[in-house]
Amino acid sequence: MKFDNRLITFNKPDLEKHLCLPKVFTPKLAEEIGLHIGDGSMNYYGLKSKGFYQLRGHITDDKPHYYSRIRKIYKDLFNLDINLREMQSTGVVGFQIWSDALVQFKHKSLGLILGKKKEISIPSTILKSQELSMAFLRGFFDTDGCLYMYRLYGKLYPRIEMATISGHLMQQISDILTNLNYRHGLYVQKRAKYGWNDLHTIHIRGVNLTKRWFEEIQPQNPKHQDKYEKLIKENWAR
Repeated sequence: MKFDNRLITFNKPDLEKHLCLPKVFTPKLAEEIGLHIGDGSMNYYGLKSKGFYQLRGHITDDKPHYYSRIRKIYKDLFNLDINLREMQSTGVVGFQIWSDALVQFKHKSLGLILGKKKEISIPSTILKSQELSMAFLRGFFDTDGCLYMYRLYGKLYPRIEMATISGHLMQQISDILTNLNYRHGLYVQKRAKYGWNDLHTIHIRGVNLTKRWFEEIQPQNPKHQDKYEKLIKENWAR
């Protein structure tokens, strides 16, 4: 898929930063969309409706991922030298940028929604491609996924977990996993009585599927990589 970016508006900061936009749909862009759906948000603000984008993760757990992987992705895709900040008051690390071109590209060209992400959808181009689907899963898992160990019949087993408040998004992810032949469970935690949105969760269980996940999807967040290496060493190498 090729993008026609001729109608995208570049504001003064975009031009000063020499911001560039992707011309074709690549696995790296699919991974970035996974990051965006996991940790990102965007909208227009102010009287002049300026485009605002931000990406934020946990200040401790995700810090190495932002510095080692995410910063490079935004440089490669958009020629952006993002300024990462650690915000102690809110416990997050990440960046924010005023950019009409970036927000327009994400909203108009990719079809990602503005504001709250409860009804967000994965672009159809990703859903049609196995390669792009796996890259998207990598970005989403690296931001909104976890690797757990749970005890069953006296033994420890690994579980890959991803969660979101968007039921539609989780159904799309479930469809991707089915197409990739990953057995999984889809669960809903009702939270209306607490005044919260319901939480939709996917579980992928077992040693074989976990090994396959890390070989095929290749998560890049060091917190996942470190935990996986530890699990191999302590539980599966015997």
